[in-house]
Amino acid sequence: MSLMPRNTIKPALQELAKRNAELYEKYGRPLEKEHKGKFIAISEEGKVIIDPNDVQVAQKAIEEFGPGRFAFYKIGFKATGKWRITRP
Repeated sequence: MSLMPRNTIKPALQELAKRNAELYEKYGRPLEKEHKGKFIAISEEGKVIIDPNDVQVAQKAIEEFGPGRFAFYKIGFKATGKWRITRP
């Protein structure tokens, strides 16, 4: 069961994607030269966690920032995968 009505899911995801892109531009892009290929989690406040291991970054970010409260990227790359929403 979804917590949000279906007609609000797409705008909410678009807003999240926009926020995450802004966080990367501000805090991730300046690190591309030194850390290209590593993974980064960026909190809403601009704190970063960087590691070559994507699972380690995700686990540390969830512990430190809270689930869903950070942007996650591979530094220097446009995307690391696709998100899919499945419906029952």
